[in-house]
Amino acid sequence: MRAPWSLLLAALPCLVGCPRGGVDPPSAPPAPFEDRYPQDIGLPPGVEYPCAVTALPRDLTGVPEAERNYVNHVYAALIEVVQSKQVLLAAMARRADATAADAEHRATTERALATLRAEPVPRGLEGFHGDVVAALEQQRTFFDQAVPRRASGASMEDVHHIPEGRAASHRLLSAWAAMQGRYPRWSAEVKDSVYHHLCALDLF
Repeated sequence: MRAPWSLLLAALPCLVGCPRGGVDPPSAPPAPFEDRYPQDIGLPPGVEYPCAVTALPRDLTGVPEAERNYVNHVYAALIEVVQSKQVLLAAMARRADATAADAEHRATTERALATLRAEPVPRGLEGFHGDVVAALEQQRTFFDQAVPRRASGASMEDVHHIPEGRAASHRLLSAWAAMQGRYPRWSAEVKDSVYHHLCALDLF
């Protein structure tokens, strides 16, 4: 059920705001780049990404230097959530005991939320940041209900009717729109990677 993401990638216009009048005051030099993105984003045998995820390019071409730490740190946290989510969903799909995978996914989500709350947000990315935080919180609530329901015999189709899953999806679509509008000159490789990170985090 990836159609909304496919349509967005093909048709969503760049939401670039109108230029502001005046001149921004001088800003402090950016902090040295701190690369937190993992070297390997492979998944365990038998677990797959739901879309064509590619590693986030470390040069982040088209992202201003002052914002590269933020983008790197956010997507480093998100890819770990995606990975643990896929392991958990795989366990649920085959009706295996999902206790350990659920605990790991919750811990990974909490770490990601802590990272996001501690990370300085560049001006203009507040909406994106809020969407991602909300999506993670809503997915956490989704899995709090989904795991026991599946263990009690509910189908995966029934599980996906839990409303917080769809609410999280809407926030991720909004986050993607914000990223497109923020970085109209990013490279195709950066755009594709960011898109697929958010797509893979989505449940639909």
